[in-house]
Amino acid sequence: MLRTQVPVRYKNPHASEDLVLGLDVIENTPSEAIEANTRANARKYHNWLQAKDVQGSAILIGGGGSINDHIEDIQNLQSDGATVFAMNGASQWARAHGITPDYQVILDAKPETAGLVDPLAGGHLFSSQCDPMTTAAADNLTLWHLDRPGVEDLLPAKRVKEGGYCIVGGDASVGICALCLVYTQGFRDFHIFGYDTSYRDGKGHGYKQRINDTMPTIETNWAGKGYTISIAMKDQCQNFMAYSQALKDMGCAFTVYGEGLLQSVYRTDVSSLSEQDKYRLMWMFPVYRDISPGANVVQFFIDKFNPSGKIIDFGCGTGKAAVKMKEAGLQPLLIDFADNCRDPDADFPFLEWDLTDPIPAETEYGFCADVMEHIPQDDVGKVIDNIMASSEKVFFQISTVDDLGGDLIGATLHHTVNNHNWWLDQFSAYTVEYDQDLGIASVFYVVRD
Repeated sequence: MLRTQVPVRYKNPHASEDLVLGLDVIENTPSEAIEANTRANARKYHNWLQAKDVQGSAILIGGGGSINDHIEDIQNLQSDGATVFAMNGASQWARAHGITPDYQVILDAKPETAGLVDPLAGGHLFSSQCDPMTTAAADNLTLWHLDRPGVEDLLPAKRVKEGGYCIVGGDASVGICALCLVYTQGFRDFHIFGYDTSYRDGKGHGYKQRINDTMPTIETNWAGKGYTISIAMKDQCQNFMAYSQALKDMGCAFTVYGEGLLQSVYRTDVSSLSEQDKYRLMWMFPVYRDISPGANVVQFFIDKFNPSGKIIDFGCGTGKAAVKMKEAGLQPLLIDFADNCRDPDADFPFLEWDLTDPIPAETEYGFCADVMEHIPQDDVGKVIDNIMASSEKVFFQISTVDDLGGDLIGATLHHTVNNHNWWLDQFSAYTVEYDQDLGIASVFYVVRD
């Protein structure tokens, strides 16, 4: 079963800080049922999604409340020849406003999703993982297969051998899958409506959709503004940034309409962002996750300094280093101030925290790799003191060269770029038991007296 983890804040009365809970988010349908649905649909329906030649503009309609602000925009685009793809219940909403969807797109495997089928849509693009009740309700059905591990093992072997069909990416969100699906159909000009990924006036959709009424919500902030979102929405905004950028790199153009969390992130002026939001934005790009300098030095740290027990990974990032620590028998606590930094397999205790504030955790050992160069120079001393007050013995690796990753968003990420001796001086209040100049980075093992 696909899963992710999100941090959820809970404010206890009289507490000085929020309680941050790690909440596992899993698919709403067991993997066994999804596999059974895929097998059954793939054998019953033979019209599978195929790639088409490049053609005109596509309108993608999600369910966010902002769609009600753009009815005329959608109508005008359709009048000009754009093809309409409506997600889930947005198809019936569109028809109620004089917009006839060319296609309704559905991914959800829950049996209740059958109630969202719009029989009057021009065509139905349904995932093979949909419940058979959902696919049976569509008269003009084209089946598509979600790119998930082992999906082709569930399809008829003869058809797989013949090929000529599309496997569609997009993770577990119909709106993100629709981006990939529409690309396969030859569209390169995308007009996006209702992709809010946040509530509006207390409602998660621009129309009534009872099957989502009981979904739990959390509060989040972006660029100083608060948003209410469902837990299921949390990854959608991040995935949109990654997939839309990938599609732009392949020649697509995007126009995003409406107001919501996703639109706010998409249109962000990076120069106006806080440092925390800059990193939350950076972690939305998969390429920023590819390299983990910390993970590359974990084994050296363990072999040379023989740490044991609990350890804090200060500025953990993806958590790749912590995974290796766990494999070596350590018990990592991860700290970072970007709540979306960790990879799914870095499923360890996590504290969202700004290292310029005193750290509410204590261990004998600490690990801080490729973090200090990200700290503004005026705050370096404060952060070192906070880290050393939290852990008695800390391994530091610090980059001494400029950063390139920030080019993704047009921002500078390495605020303090200095040589080995400069960094050595910053630890003068402590005992430096080991230091090494690696040219592009410096290594220190620092002990609190």
